[in-house]
Amino acid sequence: MLPVCFLLPVPDDFNFGECLWFLDRGFDDCLYQVDRSKVKRAIRLKEGPAVVQIEKGGNAVVEEAGESNLIQEGQCLKVSVNRALSLEEERELKQYIADWFDLQLDLNPFYARIIQDPRLSFMKADYFGLRLIGIPDLFEAICWAIIGQQINLTFAYKLKRKLVERYGSQMDFQDNRYLIFPEPAVLAKADTADLQAMQFSRSKANYVLQIAAAFADQRLSKEGLRLMPDLSARQKALISIKGVGVWTANYALMKSLKERSCIPHGDAGLLNALINLDIIKDKKDVAGIEAFFTDYEGWESYLVFYLWRTLSKRV
Repeated sequence: MLPVCFLLPVPDDFNFGECLWFLDRGFDDCLYQVDRSKVKRAIRLKEGPAVVQIEKGGNAVVEEAGESNLIQEGQCLKVSVNRALSLEEERELKQYIADWFDLQLDLNPFYARIIQDPRLSFMKADYFGLRLIGIPDLFEAICWAIIGQQINLTFAYKLKRKLVERYGSQMDFQDNRYLIFPEPAVLAKADTADLQAMQFSRSKANYVLQIAAAFADQRLSKEGLRLMPDLSARQKALISIKGVGVWTANYALMKSLKERSCIPHGDAGLLNALINLDIIKDKKDVAGIEAFFTDYEGWESYLVFYLWRTLSKRV
């Protein structure tokens, strides 16, 4: 049993169960473990890695304008950790969780828009509270996007596991092994041949190693992208790196920097969802796709995520 570290308040329009279900769609993600009502993973913090368990429940008291307000049960996430945290690490972990589950966003304006479209209105009821599940580590987000280029998700997760088991770090706790995505400096020292032996294509192996080198020598960083003036500048900075195209750049930006207006054009899942909902008739209908998204300015990334969600059916 992990000791309770803190309770983290969440907004009313947050559904932890829906987020957990999305995390546990039957794919072999090596970086976290979902068990019915909770998720566990190892996270790299300032003073070292820690095993973190997140589950729903509990009450919390928060201070606002000098007054104590009780957050009722169900409006909090209970966060448990395998070791004591410094105050700085606790803040770091809270921010990580907020980024992972996009807790700081009000979804009501998004729902107000989609219920106006009969083709999309079901999403509010069916997926209420689903957040855009992020990848807080930008390096991991870009590598994952490259790994997943032009292959099915099952094979992509297999490649990811091989990469993480070989070059990542690990923690053993309570008879479980927890893996952490490789650090750029470690992965940058790998050989193309080693990744090819894991079934990476030669080009994909080279792209991943080039990205690792760019992060290792600070030519590319999440902080650096944040300082850029706008989305267009961030997209250009990523696309300038060999192996990062429009799809990869938009995917990484929406998943890691929470850019709200990213459309991963050409994404097979997105195109299938648009056809399934009778929004377009032909996958090559670029003009139709652009016209559709113009009604959701500022919410394109969320709409893409919810469209992806329609492809996964509960069993």
